[in-house]
Amino acid sequence: METDKMTSRLEAFSDGVFGFAITLLVLDIHVPSVTGSESLFHLLAADWATYIAFLIGFFTILICWINHHFMFSYIHKGNSKLLLLNGFKLLVVTFTPFATALLSKYVNTDQQETAVNVYTFNFALMGLSMFGVWVYGFRSGFLKDEPHVVLKTISRYYFLAAILSMSIFILSFVNVWLCLGLSGVMFIIFLFPEQAVSYVSRVRVTSKG
Repeated sequence: METDKMTSRLEAFSDGVFGFAITLLVLDIHVPSVTGSESLFHLLAADWATYIAFLIGFFTILICWINHHFMFSYIHKGNSKLLLLNGFKLLVVTFTPFATALLSKYVNTDQQETAVNVYTFNFALMGLSMFGVWVYGFRSGFLKDEPHVVLKTISRYYFLAAILSMSIFILSFVNVWLCLGLSGVMFIIFLFPEQAVSYVSRVRVTSKG
């Protein structure tokens, strides 16, 4: 069945999963117990990696949710295959708290590279799943009637997401800090999808004119 109601239920279910995954992130943050002459400030500062990992996980899920909402402002029909592709994306989202917990526990240790590898692999799967959902919706004719240049720009936008996220994963075997820095750059690129797509579409129309 291809109905607007199906995509509405898909979005509602997805929003619930995104909210649950973000809630799980905070469970890795624990209130320190001060004993003797210990300083609460020093105990909090010593746990800096946990706070950084929480922020990384939060923005990873937040940006994924923003782009999910953006995509489904164009996708207005669906079928069981689209639900399965979206389900895989949600599987990756729910794994994100575990991946970021590994970062917080093993950063600056001998196991740091493996922890970053796991996180960036999860990151790559998120980029690929996002691209997969969009491409399937595009090729199946599930999109609203919008200017072709806009839809093609969005397709390239999410193809870029897949390429960048895979590149970051590969780079994690070379330099973990550089790949985490590039993850931050990717956050910026995909933080405002409406503005990015609108700007590139205008540039393409102008250049053709």
